[in-house]
Formats: sequence, C-alpha cells, structure tokens
Amino acid sequence: MAPAVAAGDHIIMDGVSFWFREPRRGDIAIFKTGDIPRWPDNIFAQRIAGLPGDKIKISDGNLFINGAQVFLYNRNGNIIYTLPDQRSDARYLTETTVPPDCYFMLGDNSANSFDSRYRGVVPRRAIMGRALYCYYPLARTGVIQ
Repeated sequence: MAPAVAAGDHIIMDGVSFWFREPRRGDIAIFKTGDIPRWPDNIFAQRIAGLPGDKIKISDGNLFINGAQVFLYNRNGNIIYTLPDQRSDARYLTETTVPPDCYFMLGDNSANSFDSRYRGVVPRRAIMGRALYCYYPLARTGVIQ
C-alpha cells in the first residue's frame, strides 16, 4: 500500500466510523481475510475502489466505474493501475460487477499488489475500520491519505 501505508508502519485504525457510515471509495480499509476464499488468512490495508453494485473496468492503467473514468489519489498523485508481473497461474479481473455487501479493493502500489483484481472482492463483514494515522516511524508520522 506504499506510499500511503508502507511496510513497518505502525498505524492507528479508526474502528468506529463505519458503524455510522458505509465505507467510501478512496478509504483505506483494514480488513481480516480469515474466511474469504482466495485470500490468505491475514489483515490487509487496501484502498476501496468499487462499492456494492459498481461495474468495474481497468484498462490501460485507468479505472472506470459504471462507465466513467474515476481517479483515486495518494500522496504521489493519481494512482495508475498496472497489473502485477504475470505469473503462469495468475488470472486478473479487469472487468466485474461488485456483488451486494462487497467491496473491490486495490493496492496503491498496483504492480506489487495482489488485491481484488487477483483475489476477488472483500465482504463488508471483513472490514474492521479505516487507516487513520501513522505514528511510527517518526519520519512518516501523520494522517494517512
């Protein structure tokens, strides 16, 4: 998820906001994948790109939602969605419709991210909260964007 969340970052998760509002496109969600098929049992941080019912298409590094180009940003600017290096067993979703109560997640470092393009959507019940603040290392201290 670099540059928003880098390996070794210690972060504070907001676990309350999603009690009062649904996750939004662009939020960096923290989710647990223990019972989600195709995802290893772990906790991940990835950016929400697709909401329930959205028609997703990724073409030439661009993200299209419901036929319109959508731009998601991090501290480096607009995120370009390139596929991770191809592996013989890898199949990537570049077009899909997000099922009800699910979210399509994308990593900011898209060339190194095995996200919803590879592993599939994340159910709402798996989302624990959103990344809020990095408190360590001190050089990266600040609000996560």
